[in-house]
Amino acid sequence: MPTKHDAPEVAAHQSVYAALKDLDVETRRRVLASVLALLGMGDVTATSEGSKMGNAQETRSSPPPVSRPMSLIELMQEKNPRTNEERIVLFAYYREKYEGSQRFSRRDLEPYFAKGRLAPAANYDRDFVKAVKRGWIHEDGSDSYLTSKGLEAVESSFPGETKRVPAASGGKPKEAKGRPRKATQKRK
Repeated sequence: MPTKHDAPEVAAHQSVYAALKDLDVETRRRVLASVLALLGMGDVTATSEGSKMGNAQETRSSPPPVSRPMSLIELMQEKNPRTNEERIVLFAYYREKYEGSQRFSRRDLEPYFAKGRLAPAANYDRDFVKAVKRGWIHEDGSDSYLTSKGLEAVESSFPGETKRVPAASGGKPKEAKGRPRKATQKRK
């Protein structure tokens, strides 16, 4: 039978439960870790009533390091996506790893250009479809998700993704637009 001394603890449990119950698991972990850090408790695992949580003086003298979330701009600087299709995949990665949202619709990723301080994609739908064709994103309406291949591409900073494409005839690489070709001289 609860006593009057248990009332604040029960109220705290009810408040915490109500605040966290509608969040996904990863978001719950981040919120709890942040609250524990703010209380100067660091990573505390669940303890039984009889166990002690450590010396309070020790906790106050050396606060635990607080991990900071990564911003979208920081992630873009680290991974250096060069094309809009790479950026779109990075946005899906960011949503999953740092915002705790694994599923998305095509339109959910479009606002991330503004969040990343980038100009909007001139042809967003084309770029999204390119990411799907590369196998980086599985598109399924509002249940689209980042694939394992997409995760690997982002985590490895898109190595070798910008290769020159062979021309349709002759098998030689196309020259980049805007580059002058070498002039050939005629021999007499």
